[in-house]
Amino acid sequence: MTEKPASLSRQRTHFEFEGARIPVHVVLPASPPPLTVMLLGGIWSVTPHIEDLCGGLAEAGFGAIAPCQFRNAGIPARDAPPEVLRQTFLDFDDRRCARDLRAVARAACLGRFDFAPGPLVACGFCLGGRFAHTLGALSEHVAGIVNFYGRLRFARQANKPFLPIELTHLIEVPYLGHFAERDELIPAEDVDELRAALGERGVPHRITVHAGTVHGFVDPLRPTEHHPQAAAIAWAATLDFLHELSNP
Repeated sequence: MTEKPASLSRQRTHFEFEGARIPVHVVLPASPPPLTVMLLGGIWSVTPHIEDLCGGLAEAGFGAIAPCQFRNAGIPARDAPPEVLRQTFLDFDDRRCARDLRAVARAACLGRFDFAPGPLVACGFCLGGRFAHTLGALSEHVAGIVNFYGRLRFARQANKPFLPIELTHLIEVPYLGHFAERDELIPAEDVDELRAALGERGVPHRITVHAGTVHGFVDPLRPTEHHPQAAAIAWAATLDFLHELSNP
């Protein structure tokens, strides 16, 4: 993990909700941030890479908060085989996670976790990307969305009663999307549908399909998927997007 400036304030805390203790990683810059970013990891939740990105956001002047979408239970091992990851996805309760993240967003915007009250942007990767999308549709506290290759469609089941693409028409805030050129989980047609749905209602959006990439291209802990050049471009665009939102 890269070294962080001493001026940053970092803490591992928790948020109590529905009788559960949700682990939360918080990083604050030296000066009061213009906005807070809720950073949502993939199926491994708050990894060292996510913690590094929180530090990078704080270095750029933003507050960063990374809640555990799993309530710290049932996170697969980093070397788990594909069948375990598939089962983790199937067992994951989207309804519970959406409630958790709405509660954390509400608390952050009301000044919890040492943040000053203010706007919040939901930014996530893979599983976290689809919940950034979902949170932007379902929470009045979200002022912007950054979706890194979050799935838009999958088989509906009892613990996944709403598909992200179906919630797109509830989104009213600026949207930045980063998708891979080759992604078995997100076909090009889904990305086109997302772009069209946002454009139809005049929602400000930038949807980029990064050439030469596959799903997970930002994460250096996934060496077979990581694309350093595309990751750097996508993250720079994300910082630009956050600066634009903080200086309307």
